[in-house]
Amino acid sequence: MLQNELLFSIIVPIYGVEYYLPKCVDSLLCQSYTNIEIILVDDGSEDKCAEMCDQYANIDKRIIVVHKSNGGLVSARQAGVAVSKGEFVVCVDGDDWVDNDYIETFAAAAKTYNPDVIVCGSKYSWDEKEIIKPCNLSAGYYNRTKMETDIFPALIHTRNGKNGFQGQLWAKAFRREIYQKQQLLVDVVVNMGEDRACTIPTVFNSQSIYVCESNGYHYRQIGTSMTKTKKPLRKDGPEIIHRHLCNALDMNQYGLMEQMYRATCHSLFNVCKTQFYGKEGYWKTCRRIKNILETPIYKESIRKARFKGSITLNLMLFSLRHQIIFLMYLYSKI
Repeated sequence: MLQNELLFSIIVPIYGVEYYLPKCVDSLLCQSYTNIEIILVDDGSEDKCAEMCDQYANIDKRIIVVHKSNGGLVSARQAGVAVSKGEFVVCVDGDDWVDNDYIETFAAAAKTYNPDVIVCGSKYSWDEKEIIKPCNLSAGYYNRTKMETDIFPALIHTRNGKNGFQGQLWAKAFRREIYQKQQLLVDVVVNMGEDRACTIPTVFNSQSIYVCESNGYHYRQIGTSMTKTKKPLRKDGPEIIHRHLCNALDMNQYGLMEQMYRATCHSLFNVCKTQFYGKEGYWKTCRRIKNILETPIYKESIRKARFKGSITLNLMLFSLRHQIIFLMYLYSKI
């Protein structure tokens, strides 16, 4: 067992998860690798989460609590990394949990290979079942050259929407100085694609990655957390992410610009369908969606995006190009 070598900072953004929080925090306190700090960021939660965080801090000195006014997931993660001290940062959602050897697996990889990013698989968890979601990458060490050949051509979005780099922040550990710089650059208003806005530039600016064979992260599929609430998404969310990644990456390499067009269209379709989650009537929502589609970056992405090998993605692109709003409405009901 590796002990007292590398400090891992585990950042947990918390909002409205009082029912699930104990399982999350208990799984962190029970880690076989103990040289950790657990940063609980209470993002102005209106339930008992704030009180529960303080109670946990009284139980274990490794817990640090940050109380802040509600600002969203990005601002919570920014507040957490601002007080972190670990060599590596690990992100865990407040209604998820991890296996007891989760951090030990990362620590072993860090000691042996010294990578900038460590990745593992996950388990998607319902009340009565779990589905293993292994990492799309083969296990092992990737130096910069191997990253450029095996990861970057699928870093943002593949042509068929499959087997691309998994851009969620969880199920990963990041070298803190690289992660912190990129996380602080993400616009706090973003409520869709905020993980990718940080993960993708962090990976792009890293020199090495190690992919573990383990699947130690449990992603809860039923919850009311900051990341799983069903509501209309900001119409400018994909535009903000598009601009952000274009500024953060060299889009002239590895087909990244073509990947960006595909990702923007995919996100835009999701934004459009979620407009029907609001309280406005069907026709008023249709008019609003048509106005959204007139955004210059969206028009350019729709015109230049190309998909292959996916009926679903091509149907999505067809609906965007021809403004078939009823199809978006149908998808909102699925």
